[in-house]
Amino acid sequence: MTSLNCWTRLTGLYGSPQVKFYWNIVFYFAFLFLFAAVLMMDFQATPSPMEILLYVWLFSVVCEEVRQLFYDPDGFGFHKKARVYIRELWNILDVLSIVLFIIGLALRLTTRLFYPGKYILCIDFVVFCLRLMAIFTISRTLGPKIIIVRRMMMDMFFFMFLLSIWVVAYGVAKQGILIHNDDRLEWIIRGAVYEPYLTIFGDFPTNIDHTAFNIDECTMNGSEPLKPKCPVLNENQTPAFPEWLTIFMLCVYLLFANILLLNLLIAIFNFTFQEVQDNTDRIWKFQRYELIKEYNSRPAAPPPFIILSHLYLFLRNVVLCRPTLKSRKFRTELPHNEEEELLSWEALMKDKYLLSNQQQQTEMMEQCIVDTAQKIATITDRLEREEEMSSAILMKRLARLEEQAIQSAKGLQWIMDSLKSKGLAVKDEQPIAVLKDSSETSVNEADGYHVNARQFHYPGSKVTRFPVPEEKVPWEVSFSSYMPSYYCSEDKGDSVDRSESILGNYRNPGGRTGIRGQGSLDNLGPNLHVDLVITRVRDSGRSVLEFLAVVDEQQQTLFLPGGPVQSVDRLPAALMRIIGKNLYEQLLEKIAEGSPVFEGYVDDIRNTDNAWVETTVLDLHLDPSDDSEDIINMVACSHGSLQWLEVSSKTRLCSEHSDSLRRVVMRHNMDS
Repeated sequence: MTSLNCWTRLTGLYGSPQVKFYWNIVFYFAFLFLFAAVLMMDFQATPSPMEILLYVWLFSVVCEEVRQLFYDPDGFGFHKKARVYIRELWNILDVLSIVLFIIGLALRLTTRLFYPGKYILCIDFVVFCLRLMAIFTISRTLGPKIIIVRRMMMDMFFFMFLLSIWVVAYGVAKQGILIHNDDRLEWIIRGAVYEPYLTIFGDFPTNIDHTAFNIDECTMNGSEPLKPKCPVLNENQTPAFPEWLTIFMLCVYLLFANILLLNLLIAIFNFTFQEVQDNTDRIWKFQRYELIKEYNSRPAAPPPFIILSHLYLFLRNVVLCRPTLKSRKFRTELPHNEEEELLSWEALMKDKYLLSNQQQQTEMMEQCIVDTAQKIATITDRLEREEEMSSAILMKRLARLEEQAIQSAKGLQWIMDSLKSKGLAVKDEQPIAVLKDSSETSVNEADGYHVNARQFHYPGSKVTRFPVPEEKVPWEVSFSSYMPSYYCSEDKGDSVDRSESILGNYRNPGGRTGIRGQGSLDNLGPNLHVDLVITRVRDSGRSVLEFLAVVDEQQQTLFLPGGPVQSVDRLPAALMRIIGKNLYEQLLEKIAEGSPVFEGYVDDIRNTDNAWVETTVLDLHLDPSDDSEDIINMVACSHGSLQWLEVSSKTRLCSEHSDSLRRVVMRHNMDS
């Protein structure tokens, strides 16, 4: 019992996987050196002490492989564990090397099969040397290269299948043409397979060319076993085969085998190398994990001293029936906190990996081309939309210019008529053409769609409208990509949050505006406005039509009295602050006498898809002969906030109020 405990403490000093790994490397090289020395220097009929040591060494290796086969820490069961064991290439090489060694040892112990046993042991030495590559899989540099070699060996098998077709085809045809009825099997295989294979590497045959043929290097009837049989000769003792045919066959064979197939093999190798090289780090980590896991479960002592560990395990587990000790260093399950740290680290590595892939895709030339194409398409789309909008504005300006030309023609006609009549009557009033600047873009309700309601920037905010081309303004026209933004000014209280069902109940009769919601208007749907066009006729040697304008001294602008109302029979409440209470009450009494000149939709810059302005233009003409004298006097006392202005082309009003004034002036012209 004391000796077992001492062995446990001794193996514990060298129990780390790293120490076990390095000790196994040293002793494996010593094993190969001993094996080579026995084969080349001390292989006697009776086994020498060096050879016996080799057999003991190999026996310890066999015991370790048996232990690995039955060692089942994961609880797979023997059958599943055996399947997992045999799937590993290095385990297959271990089993093959042990089987070949046992066969070679059994044959060399007999007198008759002594040398065949040595042949098998020499081949077995090659297998043991190949097994040495498994040790270097832990290297970050050599490990992936070994995987590349393994994959290339699989590619080589498919290549050899294609190559064997050409080798056999050319070799049999060449042998049949040159040699007649050779019954020596070894020379048939040599001429049909071996020589065509060497031709790929530059060893060209001399018996296919008359100039290189030497009759002394062959035998006529095949009686000499160390010489090939001579080709068929004619009466002049020269080869009878057609030289042009054999040379042509050799050229075609080299063209396909030496150029086509070898370059195909190089391409396959290059693809395999690149595929593995791209995953070098991952492959190395998996190999390192498997190797550490294997050496963690192995006994501490390397072969041949590992036989002592096997003896210890046998006595402990079988004779003394003690439970198997579990490794405390290699854990398959982690505590909860360590598992969370591991998951956090894996998540971090995943994010870094995805980020690196995204950066690589961004830097790729193809991705740059795709991004550039998308940017060009976006810019082109925006230019087309701006061109459509600018063309619509231009058409409106041309329509306005045409209308102004008509008004000018009417004015000229009036002048001509006046000259013909040799004077004007007092009651006659000159038709005034209210000309407006060409930069104004107010809509002509008769022949177009709204323009102001589609301006890109919504007034009093940073919100921009969705671009709406001229032909897409009507609701009846399909516009699948139409996605206007929602806007409602903050001073509208709880009206900001509107559901789609409520907004759907209100639709702008003028068409799309590029923005949804209430905007800066007071209500969803129609917002009623009243514009008062208060006019009078002033006699200053000639009849002059004047209108009442409100002067904004801060912004230096003119506008007509008016504003939002709840009904058309009421005056705007905000108008009282501008014109005063007395004048407001006087106008309220006269409102019923006003004549509506226009009622309907107005192209207002504040309009949205769900809220719009509808204006009623009232013509209130003041005649000094009736009770309107008080209103005229109150205007004169308004300290400049209200002014009577002559109707002319120099009058600067906003586009909506200019339209209202124009309608009233045209009505007065028709009445006169």
